[in-house]
Amino acid sequence: MKKTLLFVIPAALLFMISSCEKENYTIKPTANVTVVNAALGAGSIKVNAGAGSSFAYARASDIAFQGNALYGAFTGSTPITIVSSTDTTKKLFSATFDLQSINTLYISGVSPTIDTTYRVEKSIPVIQTAAIRPDSSVYIRFVNLSPNSNSLNINITSSLTNEVTGLAYKGVSEFKKYAAKTSSTTYSFQIRDAATNVIRSTLTFNATSNRYKTITIVIRGLTDGTGPTAFGTFQVNNVG
Repeated sequence: MKKTLLFVIPAALLFMISSCEKENYTIKPTANVTVVNAALGAGSIKVNAGAGSSFAYARASDIAFQGNALYGAFTGSTPITIVSSTDTTKKLFSATFDLQSINTLYISGVSPTIDTTYRVEKSIPVIQTAAIRPDSSVYIRFVNLSPNSNSLNINITSSLTNEVTGLAYKGVSEFKKYAAKTSSTTYSFQIRDAATNVIRSTLTFNATSNRYKTITIVIRGLTDGTGPTAFGTFQVNNVG
């Protein structure tokens, strides 16, 4: 009888301890962070988003210049390290961020001088698809990652009204809604030097093929660049 009691009492204590541990245990919320590579001369990069010093870069995917990738992590203080894909011992950037649910980290500058722009995305618009109403919309914003540019104005060709005014280096505009119909809908955006009004680049954007999406147009390159450093744009599809 004593043996039975000795067995039951510890088991009960274990159950109580286990219950207390479960009550005190909290699941840390997850975060996602999109990393966008607009760094000139850096080539492809690899990202360690909070995985620690033992992270195996050899198994990590590359983000090419003008590319982007989505990473999962936990919210709160998170170290992010970026290295060169061709030499993972070459650290291009490392810092700790207070990650929230949805985040974007833009990598820019001219290697070896790397600049970053970090944003907590508080309001990425979402457009509901509807088969009975195929005519829809697209949300567009612009980010200026041209290191030697003046502030930029952006207008639609033949319009005297700016869609974006005075977008400084590393500046990010607000999302703006544009019609995107099933019939061919395109917009011609002119990116101008705000000081001189010189057109630096023209982007023809096909809204029809981008219906229901939320998009960031990244302005990259040098105003006097050629080849891989030429001034231009590329598109990032945002995930809400």
